[in-house]
Amino acid sequence: MSQRQPILLSLYALSNGEKVMVFGHITHSFIKDLSFTGFSSFKTFFTLFSLYRTRFVAEQPIEIIFNTGEVITTTDIKGSFYVTTDLVIGQQNIIDIRVAGVSVIFLKELYDLEIHTFHSNTILISDIDDTVIHSYISNSFSKFLTLMFTAMEKRIAVEPTMKLIHDLCNKGVAPMYLSNSEQNLYPLISRFLKHNNFPKGPLFLKEMRKLRDVLLGKKYPIKELHKLTTLNQLIRFFPTNKFILVGDNTQHDLDIYLRMAEKFPDNIQYIIILKVINRQADDEVVAYQTKALQAQGIGLYYGKEFPTNFELNE
Repeated sequence: MSQRQPILLSLYALSNGEKVMVFGHITHSFIKDLSFTGFSSFKTFFTLFSLYRTRFVAEQPIEIIFNTGEVITTTDIKGSFYVTTDLVIGQQNIIDIRVAGVSVIFLKELYDLEIHTFHSNTILISDIDDTVIHSYISNSFSKFLTLMFTAMEKRIAVEPTMKLIHDLCNKGVAPMYLSNSEQNLYPLISRFLKHNNFPKGPLFLKEMRKLRDVLLGKKYPIKELHKLTTLNQLIRFFPTNKFILVGDNTQHDLDIYLRMAEKFPDNIQYIIILKVINRQADDEVVAYQTKALQAQGIGLYYGKEFPTNFELNE
């Protein structure tokens, strides 16, 4: 793979019936196989290590070419892009993305080029780490070993949440996935979701990270910013839809989702939090908030198992 030809590491195009949202990440990488399928522990480590050493396609104008026209946008300082545009009659898919006139390399085993129109009245947005995949976030050593040396097929799905997502999607709910994991991990997470038959939906990840930032333990300025920003964008993009927010209590999901309920009370139908670790502060917040949210028509569920009789406002 030539370093001069950029690769499209991630992509998703979705529509609310009037507008199209396209987002993804463009980078350079010498690694040709990013499928994470049949990898040994060593190959998993080497591929992830290489993904943290890619060169960003930063602050570059790009052309996104649809079957009906094109839109021009710019990548950010980490190589990601996000753009919304009007949906055109007959617009169905992306046929090319160009950087300085050079077509990117598509990784078709990781995503497709179709525009996905969301018809469901209810959208489920789920966290990833320790919500759908065991990541051991609360234990730094276990987290590192699991991430860097465990083959994708051996990563373990979180059974209660996996069942919950399947049950709700079988009732017509449309799924999305929102994580504080960085774009470097998109190929691994995307393949894991597919391998474990999670319902297909867009995957929103945080900005790309450099290897030196990981080794030096450099943190993001505001941990909650990515999820808060993305949730704001999605709820505003689907202003008439109801949302089910699913997460766990290893990080800040409960606080973030409560803030969304306060800001968009008419859009949030359920907040569902998997109890991964025992934390008295969470128990107290849930006890206080459950009745307050119930008065607004919002259900709050917190525990290690979930009911199956969720009522949907379809």
